[in-house]
Amino acid sequence: MDQTSVRLRNVYKKTLSPKGAKEVRVVQPPGDPESITVCHTISADGTKFPASIVFKGNAKPGKLSSRILKKLVVPENVRIFSTNSGWWDASFDLHWIKETFDDTHAGGCVVRDRAPAHCKVESHLLFEEMRIEQVLIPAGLTGTYQPLDVGVNHPFKCYMRRSYHAWRDQRTEMTKKGYLKKPGRQDFIDFASEAWEKFKVTTVGNSFVGAQIMPEPLCMLASQEVLVEDSDDLDSAFECSFSSLESEGWEEE
Repeated sequence: MDQTSVRLRNVYKKTLSPKGAKEVRVVQPPGDPESITVCHTISADGTKFPASIVFKGNAKPGKLSSRILKKLVVPENVRIFSTNSGWWDASFDLHWIKETFDDTHAGGCVVRDRAPAHCKVESHLLFEEMRIEQVLIPAGLTGTYQPLDVGVNHPFKCYMRRSYHAWRDQRTEMTKKGYLKKPGRQDFIDFASEAWEKFKVTTVGNSFVGAQIMPEPLCMLASQEVLVEDSDDLDSAFECSFSSLESEGWEEE
């Protein structure tokens, strides 16, 4: 599992300016950049857990009001949570573990980075109680050994940004201050659901191959309905691309 912050529009990092100028101005898009925290959890057999979206809740309880929740339409491949700050803290980590795993996952292993919320004793003890082993990837090595960083997070952000751009092309409403209106919670949910739905079983499984956790090519079946009876059929039974975006092409982040 891994959390990632999805920023739907990036601020400009470069501009043209005369050489030697003492002051350089950079024009930025109006308003605050829209971003959310999304947590992905996947298995080496290609299984995708519902994407967890963390919204900023009310100041005191840290939860979205029942009035807001009733208005939201949440697809099956998405779950929504909320915290005071909208960030993944230690107390929320315990809540998420209880909501995500059960007795059917006993004997399994969860690979996570060394984020402060993951390193708490309470989280470690909870995993032990559930008979799940937690493996923390050393700092600086998540890009090599974290399957989600290897083959999922980047294309997911590209998919979400593509959905956002399509949404923005149809939305020209302005705020009272003259800014373009930002996407609402329901829009974020729709963006995440649409992006998460595009990932194939083979893409998810092959991210474990790229992270050197599972061997290649016998990391998983391309489909549970495919029965491999002859080793000569492996090429047709498995897709060994690291991204399901090959045929579509995905933009650089």
